[in-house]
Amino acid sequence: MPVYEFQCNSCGLQFEKLFKRVTDVKTLECPTCGSDAKKMVSASNFSFTHPQSQLNGMAPPNTGTSDDWNFDKAIGRDAEKKWADVEKRDSAKTAHIKQERKDGRIISRNHLIPKGDGSYRTMGEKERVQVNQKRDTAFQVAKAAKKKMKKSE
Repeated sequence: MPVYEFQCNSCGLQFEKLFKRVTDVKTLECPTCGSDAKKMVSASNFSFTHPQSQLNGMAPPNTGTSDDWNFDKAIGRDAEKKWADVEKRDSAKTAHIKQERKDGRIISRNHLIPKGDGSYRTMGEKERVQVNQKRDTAFQVAKAAKKKMKKSE
């Protein structure tokens, strides 16, 4: 059964795919981001161990995974993108709160509701009352469950 290596055009992830027989598939869907991944030319499974190759010291041991660096790179890019999104949302919330406070309203992040366009709106009084009732109910349920757990111990 042949194993083919693929690399994602979008996120750079390298991964392997095992096929039941030789295939001429050129692209696959990336398991991480869903973009097209192209089939790579695989390196041969041959290591040159002639003493001449050891002039600069012993070669590092082969871990059997050549794509660790690419996984780290893909994870790093994903984390960087997600943190950028977090910072963008945070600055939008802060800007909205500053504007509300300029208008004389005293609000916190608990009063914000996201809109579909990436901005936020302040919840109305009716919504605030409903949210507080749900929070109180959830708190009472958690408190009762904790009390029940202590009794059963």
